[in-house]
Amino acid sequence: MTENSTYIDETAQNTMVEENLNEKLKVAAATAEAETDKNETETAPDTGKFKSVQALMSAYLALEAEFTRRSQRLKELENKAAEAPSPGCCTEDGLISAALGNPAVKDKVVGEYLREVFSGKRAPVVMGGVSCAAPQSCPKSVKEAGELAKNFLKN
Repeated sequence: MTENSTYIDETAQNTMVEENLNEKLKVAAATAEAETDKNETETAPDTGKFKSVQALMSAYLALEAEFTRRSQRLKELENKAAEAPSPGCCTEDGLISAALGNPAVKDKVVGEYLREVFSGKRAPVVMGGVSCAAPQSCPKSVKEAGELAKNFLKN
């Protein structure tokens, strides 16, 4: 029985060693998997709404090109705004010569003038007699009547 009990002890011991080894392998595998997951999350960036890093890169390049175009256009507009206006454009004579040089502008100005003239704003016209602006004066005596007659005959 001694031999048999030694065999059982060795078998039990081997089983325990195997179980310990399996446990250590499981722990090592879990640790390795955790490390792999950690490395994957560190190396794979969050791309947000883009499906891949390539899609993100192409969108970035398109955005960069559009930004460059808009910056150039803004610079052109700033340069145009910074240019001093020509001295003749803001004076009355400069505006008149510019308007007369452009037939469309000339026609619009004349048309607007004619609309104002014919819009019904006319000077009052007297029909059927002469109107007097001064009040009528009646002589109060014969002497005043004589003087009025002299003035009338002189003129």
